Amino acid sequence: MNLFPALLVAIFLFWTGTSQAAGTTAGTLISNSVILQCDLCGPGGSTSNVASFVVDNKVNVVVAETDGAATPVIAGQTTAVAAFIVTNQGNAVQDFALAAANIASGATLFGGIDNFDTSACIVRVESGLTAGFDPTDSAAFIDELVPDSSRTVYVVCNVPTGLVAADFAIVSLTATTLQGGAPGVPGAPLVQDTGADDPAAVQVVFADAAGSDDAARDGRHSARDAFRVGALLTLGKSVINVQDPFGCNAASGCRIVPGAILTYRIEAVASGSGTLDELVLSDPIPANMSYVPASIVVDGTPRTDAADADQADFGITQPNTVTVSPGNVSAPLTTWFSFRALIN
Repeated sequence: MNLFPALLVAIFLFWTGTSQAAGTTAGTLISNSVILQCDLCGPGGSTSNVASFVVDNKVNVVVAETDGAATPVIAGQTTAVAAFIVTNQGNAVQDFALAAANIASGATLFGGIDNFDTSACIVRVESGLTAGFDPTDSAAFIDELVPDSSRTVYVVCNVPTGLVAADFAIVSLTATTLQGGAPGVPGAPLVQDTGADDPAAVQVVFADAAGSDDAARDGRHSARDAFRVGALLTLGKSVINVQDPFGCNAASGCRIVPGAILTYRIEAVASGSGTLDELVLSDPIPANMSYVPASIVVDGTPRTDAADADQADFGITQPNTVTVSPGNVSAPLTTWFSFRALIN
């Protein structure tokens, strides 16, 4: 006879839904019961009642600046763009309201000190049609963002005129979690549930950390980026003359054939204010062409091909390349150089 009846207890956990890095999806029903089996329990043992609850809505949004550096701008610029990433680390599909703000003077970021405010700032969500900010990015809130996914958000501002190099502006982006579920329409603000948990209801639990300009567990998160005023360089290149081997002229027209000589012109425009340090412009000779010796002209003055004091050379700084090295260039300034190349 067995004086100590063997007792076997089995717990079965039944659940539905998916598990992600953000956790089990809000609203998932989890149920379990206990089955008791023993020598003296009778046939089939005994089963407890079913204990059930639904998983609550864990709200956790994260905003992050994208590149760890200030965005270079020039005074008077009308589309200065700061980029952020907004990630839904909660466990439910959510909408997110977006708001940009200027930070008070004296704040620091990326080694700069805020001393001016931008104006007319708008917030736009990346459409995904093209990379970078463009007119297709028209949404002003994030719609139906699923757990563990992100969207790029742009803060687009105007930069005042009259600024000088190294002037600095810090802006912030705050994402506030809204109720999801209605595509195309921003949901209602979420309110955190307080008091005892109701196991039969999906309740809202704020789990976000404090951001740069908000508190922990407030259903929001924020981050900062900056604009630094400086000089901006733009380049343009064109063919300004063609001379074919048949003695062409303006009346007869010139043909781009083997033996023709093309004159290239490269124009560099430094706008804004400040200095572009140690500027070097390099133009490799295209395939199937040969450089025409002693043809470099910088701002109307011929230069040699050698590595000398005239800040231009061919094939010395880089092989088969025309190099012009004006050094430190202060904006605003326009400079150009040209050279000739033969079609082989």
